[in-house]
Amino acid sequence: MAHELNHIIVHCKDRRESAAFVSELLGCEPPVDVHHFTQLKTSNGVDIDFADFAVKPEDLNSSHLAFLISEEEFDATYARITERGLQHWADPYRTTEGINRNDGGRGVYVWDPGGTIAVEFITRPYGSGS
Repeated sequence: MAHELNHIIVHCKDRRESAAFVSELLGCEPPVDVHHFTQLKTSNGVDIDFADFAVKPEDLNSSHLAFLISEEEFDATYARITERGLQHWADPYRTTEGINRNDGGRGVYVWDPGGTIAVEFITRPYGSGS
């Protein structure tokens, strides 16, 4: 039997705001509300379901979403990041501003408006280069 990842659920402070933020940076179709989620469809068929976290916001665990994109898509995404004046980092620990050159590609991290989702855009998969 084949196993295929269908969707993931990401808890956040404001599901609509976070889903719209990610879709705008990617330049993809806007997310849609499905039941009590706001869903972002990805090109590889794995849906990201953003969900409001109903407990105290300080109890919210941070999440990490990484998108593998082409060099051209990275240029467009990075332009949207800089046009919006978003603070961005080369690493998930927010120690170095800018982009990284890991694995012979480029990568950048931004955080959603609620500050709980690290969104990473990379042009090469981890471990794919030197």
